[in-house]
Formats: sequence, C-alpha cells, structure tokens
Amino acid sequence: MRKQMNGMMPVLGLLVFFLIGAPFVFAGGQQGVQQTAVSDSAANVNAPNVFPICKSPITLNLGIPQNSSPVENYDTNYYTLLLEEKGNLKLNFDIYPNGSPGTEKLMVMIAGGGVLPEVLVGFNFSEETMLQLGTEGVAIPLNSYYDKWAYEIPRQLEKVSNKDMWNWLHSADGNIYYVPYIQESIGEFYSLRGWMNQQWLANLGLNMPTTTDEFRTVLEAFRDKDPNKNGIKDEIPSAGNTDQRGRIYDFLINAFIYNDTRDRLTVDNSGKVDVIYNKPAYRDALRYINGLMNDGLMLDTIFTINGGQLRSVIEQKDVSTVGFFCAGLAGALAPNNVMRYEYTPMTPLKGPQGVQWTPYMPMGPSTRWVITKDCKNPEAAFRLGDYQCGEYASTWARYGRPDIDHRLARPGEKSSVEGFTPTVAEILPWGSSQNSHWYTSGPSILFLGLTDGQVASDNPLNNELWVSKAVPLYRDKAPPQANRVDRTLFTPQESDQIMDLRNTINGYVNENLAAFVMGQKSIERDWDSYVAELNRIGLSRYLDLTQSGYDRAIGKK
Repeated sequence: MRKQMNGMMPVLGLLVFFLIGAPFVFAGGQQGVQQTAVSDSAANVNAPNVFPICKSPITLNLGIPQNSSPVENYDTNYYTLLLEEKGNLKLNFDIYPNGSPGTEKLMVMIAGGGVLPEVLVGFNFSEETMLQLGTEGVAIPLNSYYDKWAYEIPRQLEKVSNKDMWNWLHSADGNIYYVPYIQESIGEFYSLRGWMNQQWLANLGLNMPTTTDEFRTVLEAFRDKDPNKNGIKDEIPSAGNTDQRGRIYDFLINAFIYNDTRDRLTVDNSGKVDVIYNKPAYRDALRYINGLMNDGLMLDTIFTINGGQLRSVIEQKDVSTVGFFCAGLAGALAPNNVMRYEYTPMTPLKGPQGVQWTPYMPMGPSTRWVITKDCKNPEAAFRLGDYQCGEYASTWARYGRPDIDHRLARPGEKSSVEGFTPTVAEILPWGSSQNSHWYTSGPSILFLGLTDGQVASDNPLNNELWVSKAVPLYRDKAPPQANRVDRTLFTPQESDQIMDLRNTINGYVNENLAAFVMGQKSIERDWDSYVAELNRIGLSRYLDLTQSGYDRAIGKK
C-alpha cells in the first residue's frame, strides 16, 4: 500500500487546491462492493435510534482541521458534549492546520503508513481522492453500515430537493466511504458575490456600478479621492481571496464568459462540452483584470490570501480601507463589526459584449466523516455520524444550542429569503468566536428551506440578512442547465485518467491565470504559447473524457 499511496504525492498540491469539495461524482453501481466484517465492538452498540449509542463507554479519536471561523475549544464545545452524551463516549481531537496545510499533513501521514485518527472530520476530499483512499484501504466501506445502522440519513435524504442524492454518495466501485455533509440553500447555490462600500460611493457622489467600465471608474475614484475621508492614501479599491467564493477574478470573468469557477466548463446548444480558458472572451477578461491590477485598483495578494486573512486586511483599521470585495457569505467582516453598515451587495457586472453571468454551484455531498482503517469502534463511529445527520443535530451544528443560540420561528415572523417558510431564528451570529458548535465541520443534512427559512433579523449586522439582500441579485443569473456541466459520472476505468488530467490542466490554467493577471506573463505575447501548451498536456483527451462523463450523467446514449 505504501508504494501506491506515495504515487499521490507529486500531485498533492493540485489535489488539495483544485479538487477539494469538487461536485463531480462517479457512476454508482454495485460491482466490487465490499462488505465490511462486523467488528468485535459491534456488540457494544445499541440498535439504530436507541440511545446512548454505546452500552459501555468508549473513546473515539477524531482528526479535524482547525476551522477558519474561531471555535474556542473542541474539548469543551457544547456540540462535543451533546455527541458525547448521546454516544456514551469520549471524543479526543487531533487538530490539523486549516485548509491545504492540514490536508497535506494528513496525506503525508497516509503515505507513510502511520496510525491515523479513527475518524477524519471535515477534510472535504474530492470524489476521486475519496475513491483512492477507499480502494487503498485507508477509509473503510460503509455500505453494510448504512444497511444495518443508518436511521437519520435515509429519513433526511427524503427531504432534500436533489432526489438523486443517494446515488451521489456512491464511489465508482459502488461503495460509500463517508457520512455526508449536505446543505441545500439558495444562498449557497449562488454564492460568488460582490460587496460594495456604499458609504464610499455616497462620500464621492457615485452610483453603484453595473458594467465593467463603470466598475473601473468607481475603483479609480476610490484610489484617488480619499473616499474614507481620513486624509491618508490608504484605500484598497478592490480585494478578494483564494476561497472558492471569494475569488474576485472568477467574479469578473463572468462579465465576459460563463465561468463555473470549478473546472470552467460550458456546454453549447448541441450538447458539446468545452472549456472557456482558451477562448477570446476569456482572454479579454484577463486583459481587463490585468489592467485593474496594473493600475493599483486591486489588492495584489488575491492569489495568496484566504478568507480569514482578507478579513484581517478589511478590519485592520477603525476606518474602512477596502472599497469592494468578494465573499460568498459575509465572513469577510466579523458579525459584530459596525463596518458592515458600509457594505451592500452588488449585482453581477455586465461586460462589453453584454455578458452578465453568475456561477451556479450545485451542492453535492461533502466527505465530512470518514471512518479509517484504524478505527476500533466503527459501528459506534458510524452511528454517531448518522445521528449528526438528523434534523435536531444538524440544526445544532449550524446554529448552536436550542433556545440559547437559536430558537424556533414564531407565528407571524418572516423568513430571511422570500418564498420559504420560517424555521429558526439565529441568536448566536454566524462567524462569531464561540463554543457552541463546530461550524458544520462534521456531517449534517440541511435540506432546502431549512437555512433559507431562517427568520429575518432586524439586526442590520446579521449575516443572513446580508445574504438575503444579495440572493435576489444573483438568483437565476446562471445559464440554463442545458448549458452547464453540473455533474459528471465517470467509470472506474476513466477515473484515474480524468483525475490526472484535471489536476494537470487545472493547475496549469490557474498558474497562468495568476501570471497573466499579475503581469508575470504578457497576455499579448505569451497567449499563443499558453494555448499550445494546453493542447500538448492533454486538453483534447480531457474534453473527450469529460464529454463521456457528462453524457452519462444526463442519460444521453
């Protein structure tokens, strides 16, 4: 096994950056399904929906990345205490660094054959990586556990809007290797959003920009006219970060050509799959963004900082210093920061050819609870994951303690997103430093309407209020489903090829996107060689495989 796992290491950086959380899944099917033997510990586990989970106390060791939003102490966290009580167990935490460094540390442990945490929580492996960890024996198959021990998961899956979600849980070999995190939310479906400093606009007598030309004009005024009125040239006209929903360059590309932000795929009216990153419109987008960067209209660390680091930039002074930023949720500002009063959502920009898209981000299942080969009590671990997928635990995992951090909706209250039935009212603001939950790092099933039904707050600093203001500006501004690649289904024979090609090509595309924007390469002189290299490293084969996976996903013969 060690030799095979070492084969993962050359592509590790790309694997982490481009594939984590990818929504593409393999074809289900039951060939090669492994039936895991019942462990000796099964006799200590009560039947489904009987509590506590364990008849006699056990200890369960979890590996979890530190959340970018502050969790004060996992050991004393109230959600931890809930799970320990329901399970009759003690949870021990091995805390990994947040993001890519934590995943890289884990992968090095796996490659070296070291003893792993019994459960990997919140690592969000891509489906290809999950299949590899399963077939290598790192993650145990859970099919028989779902058959015997699942109670909450099948009941909650009946409530999700994606009625094919059960198939999405399966890897290419027919096995299920994790307990999922699923959140269906209109706000998440359209979550690459821009936030404009309306106070700066007012200070300078400017209107909200609606086109790329108007946006540039506003940023130039932000740069030159002291919009924060502190007499110091400290303004950053625009900013973004490397998080999927914070990439300002992805936001701006959608004013030139539809950019789904994952693999940058499109489908024409004949059903042919193609990529955007070798097209003239994409080149025009790079010219535009490079112009903003060259003229000091954009933060020059947009390719290196994450969402938490962007928050530090925005909040570094008592007076606002950033005019516009991208963030999916309002996490770029702390929930109690009055600077939020200054910002309002901005509609997707219209480009010079009239293009005005926003990416649609379908929410597939995430691998938030992976039981490893070193788990001594796998049945108990599975039942604990299954419990977390119930509505009570899922609501706690998102909002915190009932009647303390959230409460049920009351008659006459309205939901934050129009058209949904009110469900819960937030008391503990999302993004706060807290000790009530794990910021949904573990498994949950939040079906469509649960979070969209959050009670509308009269607190202008409320996170969901921010999101609810933005949703109408972005909802339904993606191309029709027939022109998007929302899902692909690959056979086991195709999976290794597509993973290698996707890693290589996406890595090359993103490397050159940064080089073109930052001026390290010339969009005029180096474009042709860039396209030629795309072809050389396998773009044609990648498109052939993607076409097969797309046709299979939509049922095309």
